[in-house]
Amino acid sequence: MTCALHVQRYERAWEVGADIATIDFEDSVPMVSKEEARRLALPFLTNRASDGVVRAVRINSLRTPDGLRDVLALLESGACPDALFLPKVGSAQEILILEEILGERLASTFFLVLIETAAGLYAVEEIAAASPRVRALVFGGADFSTELGITMDWEHLFYARSRILVAASRAGIPAMDSPYFEIGNEGGLRAETEKSRALGFLGRVAVHPRQIPIINEVYAPEPESVDRARRVVAAVEKSAGQIAVLEGQMIGPPMLLAARRLLARSERIEAAQRRLRLVRA
Repeated sequence: MTCALHVQRYERAWEVGADIATIDFEDSVPMVSKEEARRLALPFLTNRASDGVVRAVRINSLRTPDGLRDVLALLESGACPDALFLPKVGSAQEILILEEILGERLASTFFLVLIETAAGLYAVEEIAAASPRVRALVFGGADFSTELGITMDWEHLFYARSRILVAASRAGIPAMDSPYFEIGNEGGLRAETEKSRALGFLGRVAVHPRQIPIINEVYAPEPESVDRARRVVAAVEKSAGQIAVLEGQMIGPPMLLAARRLLARSERIEAAQRRLRLVRA
């Protein structure tokens, strides 16, 4: 995530293998610099790229004047981000209002919704299903733990993570985990990311480029899992709608769905790695 005041660093995301490159108008920008941030950053979003990296903007909360100014500036500038990160969403109504404001002018821009307040977690099921534009739920552990007055230790945030995952699964969208803020602690990042993956998250926000290789490595499926997923899909296709059996195990719809999701995730990570190789060549 790149501060809008330092938008010249934005292209760094292409060099380190990120799937989403985000310009931040929210927490990293002081209140007195919000207008300057919009002026500097929006020109970077006037043209869509076809290089596989999602170009996103984290706007300010829609319940604040600066959030509304961010949306109006986007519409007036001709900027066309692929996605908007929506912080501190507390109700499905916020999603519907933004969808109506954007209308046809940014019809293809989708939403990555940050769940980082008690209100947001309470309404997370409705938020996840509010609109087809909601493509992922993102856990904001720092703001959430601050509001509750607790630490960011894994066990303290386990309930919030679990509920977000269930809501995302019910809506048929992925969930992304909270950032890991100890930039120099690679062992801690790896350990927590392994827990995150085991719980069901498919990715997480990085606060520094050096975190991205570890994040990609941990969330990437093992080669053996990818190979089995391919064989599951092949067995079902070969059965032509009949019950498929692979290595003595009956393959039902849930197993097929899981295999297809794993293959899609593997393909996304492979695409990011190809971009990285091209950048470094």
